[in-house]
Amino acid sequence: MALEKVTGDIKRMYEQIKIRPISNVENLLPWNTFLEMGLIVAHRDLDKILSEKKWAIVSGRGPSGPLHLGHLLVFKLVAWFQRVFNVHAFIPLSDDEKFVFGKIGSLNDAANWALENARWIAALGFDPKRTHIYVSSKHSWVYRYALTVSRHLTLSSVKGALGVDDSKNIGIPFYAAVQIVHILQPTFDFGLRTLVPIALDQDVFMRLTRDVAEKLKIPKPASVYVKFLPGLQNVPMSSSVPETAIYVTDNEKVIYSKIMRAHSGGGISTADHRKSGGNPDRCVIYEWLKAFYFRSKEHAERYAEACRTGQIVCGYDCKPLVYDLIVDFLHKLKNKADKIDLDSFLWNP
Repeated sequence: MALEKVTGDIKRMYEQIKIRPISNVENLLPWNTFLEMGLIVAHRDLDKILSEKKWAIVSGRGPSGPLHLGHLLVFKLVAWFQRVFNVHAFIPLSDDEKFVFGKIGSLNDAANWALENARWIAALGFDPKRTHIYVSSKHSWVYRYALTVSRHLTLSSVKGALGVDDSKNIGIPFYAAVQIVHILQPTFDFGLRTLVPIALDQDVFMRLTRDVAEKLKIPKPASVYVKFLPGLQNVPMSSSVPETAIYVTDNEKVIYSKIMRAHSGGGISTADHRKSGGNPDRCVIYEWLKAFYFRSKEHAERYAEACRTGQIVCGYDCKPLVYDLIVDFLHKLKNKADKIDLDSFLWNP
């Protein structure tokens, strides 16, 4: 099960790479649903960065198509940090990444998707005066800083971290330097330590970045680890398998079809579920409700208990609820995105 694998990954990373449970620093953060619902699971040096007067938050996106709800959830967290701590947010759109990894045909296509993605991201409530969105390949300073960073990376360390071999194009190992630049740029230019919300499987870039920062004698970035939404089929969301995710471009008919076919923890039949109950701990729909509906642990547990005792049925209760929530969320977000003045968010240093 994908949900079980995430739990195992977290425990392994506590032991092997010394990230820390978010519960250790919860008292330093205002209440929010991300913490309440367990969507932030771990951190590295969050306590240190919160003790500083000024810092920045960095979170990017490799644009090769429309955003899905998993992407939006992370950027909602970034917007929350910006709003609560009054910090600047830097959002690199890595068209170069998708190009060198062969996920898109041309840089122009990736750049076009980047601008489309940017409109939806900005609509999540970012402050244009403190938000700096940029398309990576369009800025020569990225390359100049990448040269500086590259002198402090070995090919063997990058190949080992990324799991690439000699058959891959040389853009892939060099992109590691570009990714590090995205994370460290606010430190290079403004002396600001950065906080990076990422998934557990992206920590390899954080470890490389912290090694480079140490060699350059600049502050190491901090990180918070986000429990990403599971795909609707209980596998990671993927653009190559569109039924795993809901995209901002999906219409209501498509959204309904995807949700009603989603993996759940319900019984084999309605009668079986009413009799024996379901298992919310193995239910993708329950995880989505954590992200978009529940406001407290108590609310989530009451709902879970109703599932376990067969009082609610996924196909009749939970899935229609998720459908209504998602359609309403995307409808409101689209209205905001259509009104966004994107130039006020695009960064031209």
